Amino acid sequence: MEKQFSAAGQGLMRIFFGVCLSAAYVLLNTTGLLLGLMPLRVLSAITCLAVFFLVFVGLTAASVADSGYRRAIWFSRLGAVVGLLAALIVDNSMLIFALAVLRQLMELTGLVLICRLSSRLMEERDGDVDSSRGEMTWRLCVLCGVSSILCACGAMFLADNKMLLAPITVYLVLQLAGRLVFMVFLYRSQGALQRH
Repeated sequence: MEKQFSAAGQGLMRIFFGVCLSAAYVLLNTTGLLLGLMPLRVLSAITCLAVFFLVFVGLTAASVADSGYRRAIWFSRLGAVVGLLAALIVDNSMLIFALAVLRQLMELTGLVLICRLSSRLMEERDGDVDSSRGEMTWRLCVLCGVSSILCACGAMFLADNKMLLAPITVYLVLQLAGRLVFMVFLYRSQGALQRH
């Protein structure tokens, strides 16, 4: 069983690096959309592929410990495809928005699965572990994700207005805050699972 915990911890560390890189994806894609710079959007598509690769490898490694991580792989795949499409569409802002919301929902679903599975594994490994940390993490991340979707909706209505910068800034802050909370959880979880 110790090998399984270690494998899950190593997988979570790879997911951690993928989530770190996903912050760059959000910044590149949002900046590219806001400024209309296609090279930034292409770079964000490449970053999206790298994020998918890291998360996929991490989830595959973690699935040795719990097959539930395989479900998260499907959400990761769908999110990557949708993220690539959103990064490469040029002139249809409503379609880009719809794809961004769909990508966010796929990401949040995978995140909830990862948090629940990791909390359960940590509890199996060490009964004294506070398993509520995983629940608090996914609840905070879902709150940030849903709030950022609402900010993106506000940005859609202000598309030709000078007030556009306010909801976009709040969107970016919420996206990055959610990722930071998840990264802290992943880092602590992988440490708890790999501890000998």
